[in-house]
Amino acid sequence: SLKMKKWGAGQFWGLGTEYDPEFLLTSEQKKLRDRLVEVCRTKIRPLAIENDRNYQFPRESIKALAELGLLGLIIPKKFGGLGENHVCCSAIVEALARYGCAATAMIFCMHMSATSVLLYRYHSNPHIQALLKRVTAEGLLGGVCASDPATGSHDWFPLSSKVRYQDDNTMRLLKYGSWCTSAGFADFYCIMTISPQFTNNFSALSFFFVYKDEIRASTDDWSALGMHANQSGPIVVEGVFNTDRLIGSAQDGRKIMEECVDAYFLLLTSCVWSGIALGCLDLSRRHVTQAVHADVGMRVCDYPVIQDYVGESVIDTNTTRSMNYLLAQTLDVTTDNNNWDIHSDVTLTPRTLNVHWLWQLKFSAAKNVSNVTDRMLQACGGAGYKTELGLERLYRDGKAGWVMAPSNEILRNLVGVSALNGFTSIDLWEEMSNERLLQREVKKMTLEEKEKLGKKLLEEAQQEREASEGTTSKQHPYQDTDFLNPFNTAPPAALSQEIKTTDGVIHKAALKPDQWTSLSLLSRHNLTDKIAAFTFTLPNPTDHTGCYPGQYVTVRVMINGKEQIRYFSPVSPPDDHGKIELVLRYETQGLISNYFRELQPGGQVEFQGPCGGLEYTEGSLDEVTVVAGGGGVTPGVQLLRHLTRNPQDTTKMTLIYYAETPRDLLYRDELDGYAKIDDRVRVVYTVGEGGEGWEGDEGFINTQLLDKYITKPNAIKHKVVICGGPTMSISTLYSLYQLGFPPQTVFIYGQFGVEQVKAVYGRQAALASHTCH
Repeated sequence: SLKMKKWGAGQFWGLGTEYDPEFLLTSEQKKLRDRLVEVCRTKIRPLAIENDRNYQFPRESIKALAELGLLGLIIPKKFGGLGENHVCCSAIVEALARYGCAATAMIFCMHMSATSVLLYRYHSNPHIQALLKRVTAEGLLGGVCASDPATGSHDWFPLSSKVRYQDDNTMRLLKYGSWCTSAGFADFYCIMTISPQFTNNFSALSFFFVYKDEIRASTDDWSALGMHANQSGPIVVEGVFNTDRLIGSAQDGRKIMEECVDAYFLLLTSCVWSGIALGCLDLSRRHVTQAVHADVGMRVCDYPVIQDYVGESVIDTNTTRSMNYLLAQTLDVTTDNNNWDIHSDVTLTPRTLNVHWLWQLKFSAAKNVSNVTDRMLQACGGAGYKTELGLERLYRDGKAGWVMAPSNEILRNLVGVSALNGFTSIDLWEEMSNERLLQREVKKMTLEEKEKLGKKLLEEAQQEREASEGTTSKQHPYQDTDFLNPFNTAPPAALSQEIKTTDGVIHKAALKPDQWTSLSLLSRHNLTDKIAAFTFTLPNPTDHTGCYPGQYVTVRVMINGKEQIRYFSPVSPPDDHGKIELVLRYETQGLISNYFRELQPGGQVEFQGPCGGLEYTEGSLDEVTVVAGGGGVTPGVQLLRHLTRNPQDTTKMTLIYYAETPRDLLYRDELDGYAKIDDRVRVVYTVGEGGEGWEGDEGFINTQLLDKYITKPNAIKHKVVICGGPTMSISTLYSLYQLGFPPQTVFIYGQFGVEQVKAVYGRQAALASHTCH
């Protein structure tokens, strides 16, 4: 007879304890695990269905974990935590995914990774010590963000990050993260960036911690196959922070990533995948032992094929679990039972020695859960396909295992490369060349192609040599010294002079680059259900903004006694007298976003500007091409408004604009109007999904689309302006490179533009200026 577990007042209907490694846990760890199972039964499991259905963050489930003290599971007892080891962590995460909610278990994994990062370098940082005490006392939830939108979410290459020392006590920081579990819902985040001592080496990494009110996050668009309650989404961290937010030294990021984030994430997410597999086996056992085929008088579990499905799945799952617990034990041995005090010696990285084993574990666990969910669906037939059984939700959640970073494609490659060629051959930061591959590719080239490539390589080598020797540089000395405006060759110029129009009216500049001006909201209107336009009145109806076309401004509001700043590229050109119009995308979490959401006509916001951006001047260029995505179209709208109001300007302008759907194209009617009445203007739309009646292009902005619409490099003075997120910007740059556009013709809005250009064109690439000259 089966040895059954308790489930409330009765017996558990799934697999018995004889298939659980109870012998690995201490009596106290078993009690803790059993208390969690009961909370899963009474609170977390019932909420899982609703949270999955409604894409609802599992706040109540997290609160239940906090009440058990589990948010402090690995935090030492001196900080109020439970001080548990890796084996206990594995058992807790597996139980949470199996008996409760897989999405909540994944959120908990990210929390554990975040607390491990803090614990690794708490020893000399009082701020971190205080935060660790708050985690347990207040039930604070943590998150980790290391992914990057410009590098395929690779968590080791934060191209879209920037950190600079302001002085001895403060740093200016900007981080774009493409994926973050609990985005906007966690109470604190550990984020990975380049080092403030960055010297063109992306393996020099840093970690910082920030709080919920210091990030911007958007999860309204979170829609996925499974893990619905995770609320994964992009986050932005921007501001000036004290140096005590730095975790460890400025060069500790790589150690932290391998020793803490990789170790805990790979170990514990593997427990999630095993927990899901076990959950599927539990549900399937209950169904097949109860279901009867009346026509043959047999229970479903009596069929040999069903027994084979279950038997194979139990064996495969327990093989993965065995590896999981073996590695947890290994980590306990190498860390003195998860004793964080040993890391007062900053050179110790004991977990890192086993990371390649954890790669294999994650691969195996993710592969297994994919196979087990398939088999159990087949075993349960039509009943499993229906949502009532609960197998369908676990099936969807389990499919996340294969693709979740590091994906199984990456992991098997890392293992294969290291097994065949050694660990030194793993080149995460593009620091080594593969000469055999180069020789193979060169042999395929014609003589003319070899001569062309050779000439190009010699020119690049000469440029790099001259730059390294300091004899010449294609980069202006001022460029990349301004944190906000890396292309600038000088501080932003202001259009501060009075302008007299043909009607005799004198127009004064309303905004100043070095002082704040309070403006009143005149009106607001929704452009989409998530994006709104806000029009503010300038102090006088005859005022102009004081900005050149293409420049952006800064807004400031005070929230809870703290200054909050945000940068906006207005759609209003300087000749839009008496007003300035901004566009804002509402975010799930963002103090200024929430402030604007509640702002009513008459409300006050402080403005300062110009603060940077492109400085467009009439007649300086023959042609401008603006490549924009989503809300990034605002500089393009401003430039087109200015151009079409100035018939003496001979510049031609093309806007290539991408949005998800036609209804997401902002200012479409206005843009269409310009294209119809002005021969200098051409507007090209491309959308992800066109639908019935759509006659424009479909698909992302790529090389083929640009080749179709953009004027190729020639003798004309042509500037390409990119306005979009990091993913679109880097993709567009690669296309422009293939089409022969030199880097000095490409200007990118945003603080990462120079690094993006260098990533495509090389470290010594000549850079575009912020002006049109």
